[in-house]
Amino acid sequence: MASVWNESLLRMIGRWGLALAMLLVLFVFSAAPLEIARLGEIRPVFMLMAVYYWTILRPALLPAPAVFAIGLVLDLLSAAPFGMNALILVLAQWLIRSQRKFLLGQSFLMIWAGFAAIATGAGLMQWGLFVMFNLTLFSAKPMLVSVVISTLLFPLFVWPLSAVHKALMTHSSPTS
Repeated sequence: MASVWNESLLRMIGRWGLALAMLLVLFVFSAAPLEIARLGEIRPVFMLMAVYYWTILRPALLPAPAVFAIGLVLDLLSAAPFGMNALILVLAQWLIRSQRKFLLGQSFLMIWAGFAAIATGAGLMQWGLFVMFNLTLFSAKPMLVSVVISTLLFPLFVWPLSAVHKALMTHSSPTS
């Protein structure tokens, strides 16, 4: 009996480890800028993808304090104003949670459209905070390109997130 329990515990730890590994990969992608000619650094919002996905399907995986901490570390790594990414991610998570019940019953296209809206709002907020912080009107092109790239890449990153979610589903309820 103990052997079965230990094997079950190891499988559960492995599944949660897989979820955390996926979060780490998206975190690293979020911290690394893309250089696009004449636009400078573009940062697709990979962590926002994870926050969006997990807040809808498994909100306990990313509690608000963890999202806030991830945002602070992203700020340090990206030289963003300290607290900016933390604020944006937590506000996005709050908004997503408020619409979670609606989003759970929607098609992938509606989920994708919801992500596009969240990414656009987050991009506008980030751009606005950069303008206010630096007291300089920056071009919005890099932000718009980042939103478009992030929105286009979203389906590619949903696939591995969905695989991790299915692995977690074999052991526990979807709301845990």
